[in-house]
Amino acid sequence: MAEDKKHPMGKLKEQLRNILKVIPSGSKIYYLDYPLHTNVGDLLIYKGTEKFFENNNIKVKARYSVFNFPKNLSIPKDCIIVFHGGGNFGDLWVSHQHFRESVISKYPNHRIVILPQTLYFRDNNNYIKAKKLFSKHPDLHIYARDKRSLNQLKGFSENLYLSPDMAHELWPLTPPTSSQKKPLYLLRRDKEVNKKNRFKIGNNQDVFDWNDLVTKKDSKRVQEIKKEYQNKKVNNAVAWSKFSDYLINKAVSLFSTHNNVITTRLHGHILACLLNKENTLYDNSYGKNYQYYRTWTHKVNKTKFIK
Repeated sequence: MAEDKKHPMGKLKEQLRNILKVIPSGSKIYYLDYPLHTNVGDLLIYKGTEKFFENNNIKVKARYSVFNFPKNLSIPKDCIIVFHGGGNFGDLWVSHQHFRESVISKYPNHRIVILPQTLYFRDNNNYIKAKKLFSKHPDLHIYARDKRSLNQLKGFSENLYLSPDMAHELWPLTPPTSSQKKPLYLLRRDKEVNKKNRFKIGNNQDVFDWNDLVTKKDSKRVQEIKKEYQNKKVNNAVAWSKFSDYLINKAVSLFSTHNNVITTRLHGHILACLLNKENTLYDNSYGKNYQYYRTWTHKVNKTKFIK
């Protein structure tokens, strides 16, 4: 599929160029908290982010996940610290939030950029504590994935922006031509499940979550790569980059065998949009999907949201 900048998805991709005002072309960066796990949604963000760096001549000097970041790492002052985006800003996925807070505290003299995130705190005390810590950093820049998150981030920094998800940099993806008439149900089973959702799923329908794409052999390989990283044998992310390509290709192949995707996962929706597939999005437990759809993808062809 040829890229069309007038297409709603092409316009969303173009909006990512606004990030270059904060991370200019030619910048040297340390890319932190990229996903070293098998959630395909996070991997789509990761691949879109890496492609954005490549397309805009942003030089990644080092990459670290939450698993292998050295405690006393010396980062050159001319390097920007860039955090992976996604939906883990808050107290639902605490290891990632604690990592951000630790880095923001330790590197007050570096520019720090948090790529597009959805914010969600269950405990208001945690929200207040995070705001107090973040607001002390003089050169912190935060991108919100939706208008509600942007509003809730007020007071975290003077440098707040609204941006689509980094996975949009992957537009357009070209799927294999194979397809069938029955829909694919991609439904999350983790702590973001929305118990209010109701589905009429008939017999012989395909119902998946991202983890269903991961075999025992795949899981073993992931653990091997994590061990290599924790032992500091690898830091250039080559092994993980290749393996994550393999997992994403699995997801693309799965989507290509259906003409319609029904999903409660935001990146099930975004992947369907990247593939120009008809899709229906339902909400997660705290409104993330609806907020994103209302802010960005409501104008994309072949897509709808059901409350």
